[in-house]
Amino acid sequence: MLKRVLALILCLCLLVPFACAEEAAEAGEPVRDAETEEILKTFMLKHGSRAAKRVAITVDDCYKTAAEWIEADVALCRQYGIHMTFFPVYKTGCLLPAYRDLWQSVLDAGCEIGCHAYQHLRLGSFDYWTLIRRLGMWQEKLDETLGYHYQTRWLRPPYGSIDGGKKMNEKQVTSALRRYGFDHIIHWEVSETKNMDKALEEIKPGSILLFHSKKKDTHFLEQLIPILLEQGYELVTVSELYGYPPPETSEELYVFDRANYEDK
Repeated sequence: MLKRVLALILCLCLLVPFACAEEAAEAGEPVRDAETEEILKTFMLKHGSRAAKRVAITVDDCYKTAAEWIEADVALCRQYGIHMTFFPVYKTGCLLPAYRDLWQSVLDAGCEIGCHAYQHLRLGSFDYWTLIRRLGMWQEKLDETLGYHYQTRWLRPPYGSIDGGKKMNEKQVTSALRRYGFDHIIHWEVSETKNMDKALEEIKPGSILLFHSKKKDTHFLEQLIPILLEQGYELVTVSELYGYPPPETSEELYVFDRANYEDK
């Protein structure tokens, strides 16, 4: 009898991890092994130092239909003397020479441009080298838009995630991103754009705030920014949040060459 009880307990113990994994999968959460969890602890950044009262406002997507809201966000930066980081996607977005003045105004206001991928699809949807090529294509389009090379430092993956793709898992995507040259990907800590009290409760020193280039979000920022400044926060770019200088620029436009990445 005792042997049967012990055997039953052993079986239940073995089933617990699988049950937890199944629950995570049903909830839409990635099931990760310990190695992947450890990699993502340092690779995926959700906030900066808690020691300084600084936060980073980030704005995703930047579609063609949203140009007026990008302009409005830049106007807020100039009005209040603050900086934001914009993460434009290329497909259906406004990374085109026709929008050169818009993006130059972003940089002239002290803001920063980060990569939100070539199109808004999960990064694991592509095979290894296709993903690297598409990151290169995004950089090519940014340079064509600006008319000079702007070395992008940060990546915000579509959906803020590197899991869920049909061709690569998180570990493989991370390997491809690092090979291309991204030391980190930028997630966020606060994404509240409806309830001001809730947003203010969630914001802490070092927080990265997620917004999108749309009317609702810009109007929320119009209310949020003066409150944060009154509370003593400094509103900075992602690079400033982590103590980096502005991204480097040069006259020679970037052109993707796979050979430059094969030995990395």
